[in-house]
Amino acid sequence: MEPSEAKTPPGCAGGIVLIGDGGSKRTAFMKKAAESLGFPLRLLDWAAIGPEPDIGRLRDCAVKIDPPPAATASLEQMRAQLSGYIEVLQKLARAECYFFNPPEAIIQLLDKKYSKQRLQEHGILATQMFMPEIEDTGQLLDFMRQSRCYGVFIKPRYFSGAAGVAALRIHPVRGEMVLYTSCRVEQGRLINTKKLYQMRDTPDIVRLLGLLLHLECVIERWHPKAEVGKKSYDLRAVYQFGHIAHIVVRCSQGPVTNLHLNNQALELGALRHSVQNMQGMVREVESLCRRAVALFPGLAMAGVDILLEKDTLRPRIIEMNGQGDLIYQDIYGENKIYREQVEKLGAAAQTGLGV
Repeated sequence: MEPSEAKTPPGCAGGIVLIGDGGSKRTAFMKKAAESLGFPLRLLDWAAIGPEPDIGRLRDCAVKIDPPPAATASLEQMRAQLSGYIEVLQKLARAECYFFNPPEAIIQLLDKKYSKQRLQEHGILATQMFMPEIEDTGQLLDFMRQSRCYGVFIKPRYFSGAAGVAALRIHPVRGEMVLYTSCRVEQGRLINTKKLYQMRDTPDIVRLLGLLLHLECVIERWHPKAEVGKKSYDLRAVYQFGHIAHIVVRCSQGPVTNLHLNNQALELGALRHSVQNMQGMVREVESLCRRAVALFPGLAMAGVDILLEKDTLRPRIIEMNGQGDLIYQDIYGENKIYREQVEKLGAAAQTGLGV
């Protein structure tokens, strides 16, 4: 899968089109931003698109693609639905329109292996991904012992929103294991939940990891995160149009910080006592985002998850998301992220120029 250039057609007279979920907060606040700025916005609901999208409806439009609604908690079914979603994105890529984020770039960022390889190949500091293909629990445990890496994250290659993510630690001498995950095994199937579980029973851990690794996963080193208020944290930076639009601090008692797992969201100012050079840190994060986003042609926005290393506070990219712009602190505040998107898409629709 190689990057391709984003299309900028000669005109966007069809106006702004949002492909999304009519009942989502994303859609509601994108519409609110469009109304406040006086730009008409047309919604194409995922429920009406189907596996063979009518790309003619997008001709000469400025188009933003939001993710479809989650329809299952089963990771096996989720993988099948994601495969169908990628096929639809590939078909949408043939439309003669201007894409806010091209479907090709969204697909590239959905693929954790591909996107992390791009970062590593270009010397961009990121959490380390191990290259061996690991397909079962025995292989994983052997690899960890042989490489003397006693803490890893296991992530399904194509999922987002922490679906299926697990963090495993092994005691280097006693071999005791602890696993943190939002997955549960129910009737022999992996079910994604909105709660983080801690597991210490070795047979249960081995069983769950066997099911998880069957889904095709990437394995990454567990890098210790900086702490604030006795909680570990990382950052979600929304980087769009060449600058950081918003940063939220995600805090957790455990290693997985995704906010839908009942973790705590803080504004950046909450770090002022633990980060001495706040401006310098933000500049470093922005530079890291700029270099990373440039690797994916046509990408106007990315939600970039970044950890600050414990003690050094050196930033590392955890992963990137081409649809990672929903920040509750922003939409319930000034709604700046979506307002800026509407302004740029509206300009494209009026002038036929790319954003």
